[in-house]
Amino acid sequence: MTDQTLIEKKDAPLQPATPMDLLGLAVEKGLDVAALEKLMDLQERWQAGQAKAAFDAAMAGFQANCPTMKKTRKADRYNYAPLDEILRTIRPILEQHGLSVTFDTEISSEGILSAVCKVAHIQGHSETSRFTCPVDRNMKVNDSQKQGSANSYAKRYALKNALNLVESDEDDDGFAGGTAFIDKEQIANIEALITEIGASRDGFLKWAGVKNIANIPADKYQTCISVLEKKRSAA
Repeated sequence: MTDQTLIEKKDAPLQPATPMDLLGLAVEKGLDVAALEKLMDLQERWQAGQAKAAFDAAMAGFQANCPTMKKTRKADRYNYAPLDEILRTIRPILEQHGLSVTFDTEISSEGILSAVCKVAHIQGHSETSRFTCPVDRNMKVNDSQKQGSANSYAKRYALKNALNLVESDEDDDGFAGGTAFIDKEQIANIEALITEIGASRDGFLKWAGVKNIANIPADKYQTCISVLEKKRSAA
């Protein structure tokens, strides 16, 4: 009898099956169309979840690396970080984490300008932040310059809200309220009203132009309360 060398073979660790793996198996097994559609829907939701997780991780990495924005521009009553300098500072960091930003703007017939900042990740997930402000008709410049000023202003704050950017010495120029945010009692009041009237929390935050209630500027508190109470009265 000859000696035999016994070789112990270790099983490779099982990898979790993805919805795409299951879909491929279903095709091989000849499942019906309804079953395939369910698996395709599962695959799409799984991919969306993966993309959202990647986006969140990228945003966390960006915010960990992002410096405080320096105020280098002076206006009549305040200093601020101009949009072009903010973009010049953050774009290399965004690219490092697979992120990009784009803007879209629109102006109403009443002269209200809205800017939407879209933050997108290379894996497909994106989120937006909207900021709305009136075009200042009292500026002693032509109409194009008035609109251009409001456009830059709205983009700057939409971008700051989308990425949670912080300026070294936040201004309080009448639109965003600088670093003066609502306090805990005011947060609780808004939360209670939203719950009481069954309002859409996401819809309210989108209207307010913030990511969460704690980021509402103090000078917008009464406006928020008035809007919610008006909705309660109309219910």
